Amino acid sequence: MIHEAVRSFMVQVFGAAPYGIWIKDEYDFQWNNWLREGELPEYTDQEQIESSWKILRYTFVFLSNINIRVVIDTQKQLTLLQSERLESLIREGLLKQQIEKERAHNDRWLTGLRELTCSLELNDLLLKIMENALHVIPSLSCGLFMMVDPDSGKMIPRAKVGFQDSVYQYQGELDEGITGKVYEEGIGRMYSTPDDAFKDMGNVSQENADIIVSSLPDGIMAKGLIAVPVTMNTHKIGVMLVYQFEQNRRFAPHDLNVMQGFADQAAIAISNATMYSELLETNRYLVSRNEIHNQFTALSIEHVSLGHIIETVGSMLKLPTYYVDMARNDWYPLIPESVLLSELDIYTALDSQFNPITLSGGTDHSDYYLYPIVNGSLVLGCFAIQLDHPLGQLDHVILEQGGAIVMLEMVNTYSLTEMSYRKNHDFFSDLVQYREPQQLEARLSSFQLPAHQSLFVAQLQLYGEHPDMKTTENWVRKLIGFIEKELGTREHLLFSAHHKITILAAASEPKVRHWIISRLETAVEKWTTSKTPALSIGIGGLYQGLEYVSKSNDEATRSLSFLLKQNKAGLMLYEEIGINRLFLNQEPSDIENYIHEILSPLQQQKSGELELTLKTYIAANRSVQATAERLHIHTNTLYLRLRKIEEILGVDLNDSEGWMKVYLACHLSEVYSVAPTASGALKL
Repeated sequence: MIHEAVRSFMVQVFGAAPYGIWIKDEYDFQWNNWLREGELPEYTDQEQIESSWKILRYTFVFLSNINIRVVIDTQKQLTLLQSERLESLIREGLLKQQIEKERAHNDRWLTGLRELTCSLELNDLLLKIMENALHVIPSLSCGLFMMVDPDSGKMIPRAKVGFQDSVYQYQGELDEGITGKVYEEGIGRMYSTPDDAFKDMGNVSQENADIIVSSLPDGIMAKGLIAVPVTMNTHKIGVMLVYQFEQNRRFAPHDLNVMQGFADQAAIAISNATMYSELLETNRYLVSRNEIHNQFTALSIEHVSLGHIIETVGSMLKLPTYYVDMARNDWYPLIPESVLLSELDIYTALDSQFNPITLSGGTDHSDYYLYPIVNGSLVLGCFAIQLDHPLGQLDHVILEQGGAIVMLEMVNTYSLTEMSYRKNHDFFSDLVQYREPQQLEARLSSFQLPAHQSLFVAQLQLYGEHPDMKTTENWVRKLIGFIEKELGTREHLLFSAHHKITILAAASEPKVRHWIISRLETAVEKWTTSKTPALSIGIGGLYQGLEYVSKSNDEATRSLSFLLKQNKAGLMLYEEIGINRLFLNQEPSDIENYIHEILSPLQQQKSGELELTLKTYIAANRSVQATAERLHIHTNTLYLRLRKIEEILGVDLNDSEGWMKVYLACHLSEVYSVAPTASGALKL
């Protein structure tokens, strides 16, 4: 051993005299004892050494920056040859020690790199990075690994060594303090004194400063700090900081390079771990997606009920989940309509809307995620999910897969419904034509219609202009859903064609007919929104006997036609049309010509007071006193106006034929909403 060689030399030359050999480089604050024999004071500086008069001093420089001092408690002097021999032995020992240090340093590097590459779990990796970083440079005490939080956009600690757990409360801006400067500039910084560090910490918030100070071990302030960026190519990963508390050695310039080199190697390991985590997450997502698909496929194969499918979707989402059949207005699970529908107004929100939306304001003040089930141009139904927590990526997969199964189930149901409507339409046509009565009677039970009971027909038609066939079809399906829900199990036959719905309903007596009509009005009221069009409804009479279905259908058609000719929405019973039945088959142009022929001379009068006087006189049932009061004129003035009207129209209002002609013209102008055109002609 080289130490033994030095000892042998010292014993040979100086005998048992105590001696010591001290080392100090430009980064050390004190002399460090390398080899010592005998009872010799621990000299730490030059003044102490020189104060002892009987000590032989011998000093030389090793490797340009390392000072060597040999102190011997003797008055004997070394010869030139002896001093060269001693220096040679010391140099040889120090070189060997330096080699051992470098070897140990490289071993630490290799060990650290091996540990970095043997872990792919990010949190474990970050901790190992910090633990190994503290072994790379002597005298380091603790460290932090800072990364940007993707949710808050703040710089936060992700791993720590030597700090208390309270340090995880730190949330800094991206340009805040030393960490922010290093992160933004991408250049490492080294601080050998606290004053140097404080200069770059001026923009640290008081809250964050308190967190760092309180989380330091025993509240000791750091005396040195190195901060280096951790980057992969141009991607900024974070910042690594190491702290020095026991400053018995200054940081050397190469310490920054060493730490940056370690950070660069750590960046590679972090990138590998991140890619592995992403691949693992992607694989986990694909596996989960496949499991979801298999689960819903199994449900489809088993042909389970729609309610069971909705229950499964809610169980997988772990959120309160509802589903509404838009055509039938049925809820799964069954809930009171006021609980959800009245607040969210799903029908209005999803009118012509095929994309999922989020609505606020349920009765429980929760947000609801609406996921429509669409087949072509038709909205079949809608999931309503109460958002107790945000939906994740797999939650959307569940809705996508579950929605596909629901759509398949409902398409099958709608196909059966369409077939049922076609059968209803064909049977209704047979009833109207009334051929083979005995077969018609026999077929009644298969259409849930009672035998030997009175029947009546109702026709509902969308009023006004319709945007397109897709929207019209949605409206009609929704309306049918409301009607079916209101009529319930009441015996009826229903079908639709384009934008018209026909209902053949059974009623044992007139009051049952009125009850069914009230249910239709309720259904229409619930169906009507600001976006849905108004309805015109014609109701035929109630008759017993299948041979009268044609008559009730004709009356319903006439009642509906009466409303449409007046450009009016609403409900009209055939028996309430009264005298206007005489004009139902008249062409609008004939009615227009008749009104124009009779009343146009009055309408050409600029003031219009004569036409108003005549119509008021008719409305008051030809009472002179009542007419004068309504017009706020004297009775004599009224007589003068009536004579003038007779002169202009060429009639005698006291003559029954003349009176009927004028009365009918005024009545038709009111019923059919006739107004004068710009040319003076009348228009329906």
